[in-house]
Amino acid sequence: MLAAWGAFLVTVPSALWRVLMIVGLMPGTQELRQFEIDGDGVLAYGYVFALSLVQLATGFLAVGLVRPWGECFLGRRVPLTPVVLAATLGGLAVVWIFDISMVGALLAGQRPDANLVSGVPLAVMVACYAPILLWGPLELLATAGYWLRRRRPTRAPARGRWV
Repeated sequence: MLAAWGAFLVTVPSALWRVLMIVGLMPGTQELRQFEIDGDGVLAYGYVFALSLVQLATGFLAVGLVRPWGECFLGRRVPLTPVVLAATLGGLAVVWIFDISMVGALLAGQRPDANLVSGVPLAVMVACYAPILLWGPLELLATAGYWLRRRRPTRAPARGRWV
């Protein structure tokens, strides 16, 4: 249960930081905001809000692995295999995006902020994005727990004794 809720909660800080940055409420990010909205500002605002909403929504789907709506939806039992397959692929995708690709880019000296944020605002940005590294592993852990809880017994149930 903690892994599923954790998978959702680690998506919140970076989504919140991104929205606060694009609307101008994150001090020290003026240059980055200008860099992001150069050209078509409406598109940049829409993209940032949509990205944040998608991130939060997909993160919240992990909660379905521990809540009743993840097992029974609209009066029907949710099939195990598609849920486990989707959650596993989602968890692996998030591991690839954040734990492998993003960390690899950072190690290669490529920063997603184009080196436009520094000092305390950079520390705040890093603190808000660091939890996202746990999203994939927590998603995979919650998926394994869901599968273990919902799978069919692999052996026949014990029968009463013969008298």
